[in-house]
Amino acid sequence: MPVAGFGYLLIHRLSAVVWATVISGNTREPVGSDANMAFTNSPIPIATIHISDFLQSPLGSPFGSLLAIVFEDTIMDSLGRAESRQGSMSESLSSYEKSIRYSSEDCEKKGNRSYESSLVTFAPEERTPATDESSSEILIIPDGGLEAWTTVMGAFFGLFGAFGWINSMGIFQKYYETHQLSTLSESTISWLSSLQIFFLLFSGLFIGHLFDCFGPRCLILFGTFLQVFGIMMTSISHTYFQILICQAIVAPIGSAFTFHACLSSTSTWFRRKQAMVLGIVISGSSVGGLVFPIVIRHFSNHTTYGWTMRFCGFIILSLLLIANVAVKSNNMPSGWTPLNWSTICKTFNNFNFIILTIGSFFIFLAIFSPFAYVVSDATFHGVDSTMANYLVSILNGSSIFGRIIPGLLADKFGRYNMYLVGIFFSAILTLALWIPAQSLIAIAAYAALYGFFAGTVVTLMPSCCSQISDINQIGTRVGTIFGVIGFACLSGIPLSGAIIQDGSRQMQWTSMKLFCGIMMLCGGLILVFARLKLAQMKVFVKL
Repeated sequence: MPVAGFGYLLIHRLSAVVWATVISGNTREPVGSDANMAFTNSPIPIATIHISDFLQSPLGSPFGSLLAIVFEDTIMDSLGRAESRQGSMSESLSSYEKSIRYSSEDCEKKGNRSYESSLVTFAPEERTPATDESSSEILIIPDGGLEAWTTVMGAFFGLFGAFGWINSMGIFQKYYETHQLSTLSESTISWLSSLQIFFLLFSGLFIGHLFDCFGPRCLILFGTFLQVFGIMMTSISHTYFQILICQAIVAPIGSAFTFHACLSSTSTWFRRKQAMVLGIVISGSSVGGLVFPIVIRHFSNHTTYGWTMRFCGFIILSLLLIANVAVKSNNMPSGWTPLNWSTICKTFNNFNFIILTIGSFFIFLAIFSPFAYVVSDATFHGVDSTMANYLVSILNGSSIFGRIIPGLLADKFGRYNMYLVGIFFSAILTLALWIPAQSLIAIAAYAALYGFFAGTVVTLMPSCCSQISDINQIGTRVGTIFGVIGFACLSGIPLSGAIIQDGSRQMQWTSMKLFCGIMMLCGGLILVFARLKLAQMKVFVKL
C-alpha cells in the first residue's frame, strides 16, 4: 500500500508538470474551470505519446497497463483545475509538432523509417494529413538540408534547359517570319510556340502520375534524351512540317518530363518555404529565356542556323545532366498503378481545386501572348529589329526577380494573396501600358514590368495548388492543373495571332492586347472568389 500510494502521488505530480510545461507552455500548475475547454481543443495524442514513453522507461514499466490508466485519469483530474490563457490552442499545436518530432527521432534510432509532418497553412476544409490510404507513415518535410537544397540546385538547372528554351519562343517567332517560313502567316507560325507550351504543360497530366509511381530519376533521364534529340533534328529541318514535329512536339515533350519531375521533387522537400523555393527553381526558366536568345543572336550572326541549334542542344544537354544527378524526391514512389479517367476525375473532387483550375485557365489563355508577340509588335511600331530582339531577354530577365521576390513575400503574406497581385498587375500593365506604347522605351518598360508580374503568376500557380493538396497527391494534382491550362496555352497564342491577322494595322494589335488584358482580369476575378471562400470571406488574412 505505501508503495502504491507513493506511485500514485508520483504519477499525479508528474502528469501536472507534463501538462503545464509541455502542453500549455507554462511552469505553474493551472487552475480554473476554462481548462476543460482548452483540453477539449487540444490534441489528445500528446498525452498518449508521453504516457507510452513513460511506460517504456525503467520507472514506468513495472506498473504495466494499470499505471497508464492512473496516469491518464490523473491528467484529466489536473486539467479540471487548469487555467486557460490566451493563445492556448496555438501553443498546443506547437507542442504537438515538437512531440511528433521527438517521437519520430526515437523511431529512427530504433531503425524504423518514420516521417514528420510540417505545419502548413491550409484552408479549414483542406487540413488533410500527409498520409497515404495504404500507408501509416507520415512524411518528413525537412524544409532544408543538403539533399533538399541539392535538389533545388538540380531543378534550377533542369528548368534552365527545359522551360528556358521554350521561353525563347519570341525570337523564333520573328526569325521564322523572315527566314524559312516567310511565306506563312503569323497565325500559322504561332502554332509552333503554342504547341511547345501546350505539350510542356498538358503532358503533366500523365507525367505527374508517373512521378508519383516511379519518382523523378527515370523521367528526367528520358526527358533529357527526348529534348536534345528534338533540338538536334530541328537543326536539319527545313519545312514547316519538319520544324513542327521536331521543335514543337518532340522537344517540348522531353522538356515536360524534366519540368514536372523537377517541380514535383522540389515540392516534396519544402512546405513552409515552398513558395520561395519554387520561385528560385522556376527562375531557372527565366535565366534560360534570358541567355538563349542572346546565344542564338550571337551564333546566328557567325554561323548557320543548323549549327546554332546544335550548339544550343549541347548547352541544354550539359544543364540537364546536372539535373539528372542532383534531383531526387523526398517521397517514396508508390509503384505502378494504371492511370484511368476515374483517377484523373478524383483530382476534381475538391471545389477549391476546381475554382483554381478555372481561374488559371483564363489567365494562361493570355499570359504567354506578350512573350510571343512583343518583338513583332515593336518592329511594327518602327523599332529596329536588332533592338526589338532584346525585348525577349528583358522580359525573361525581369521575370527572374518576379519569380524569386514574390515567392519570398508569398511565404510571409500568403500564396493566394501574392498570386492575385501578380494577376491584376499583369492585366493592368497590358491594358494601361502596352496598348498606348509605341516607342522602344515604352515597350521596353512594359516588357520589364510585365515580365516581373507574369513571373509571379507562373511561379505561384503550382504553389497555390500544392497548398490545397495532400503531399501524396502533389504530382497528380499539379500535373492535372498544368494539363488543363495546357489547352489554354494551345489556343491562346493562335487566338492572339488570328486577332492580329497580317499585323498591318494598329487596330489589330490593340484588339489583341485588349483580349489579353480582359482574359487575365476574368481569371483574376474568379480567383478572388476562390480566395474569399478559402479564407471564409475574410480579407486581411494570410492565405
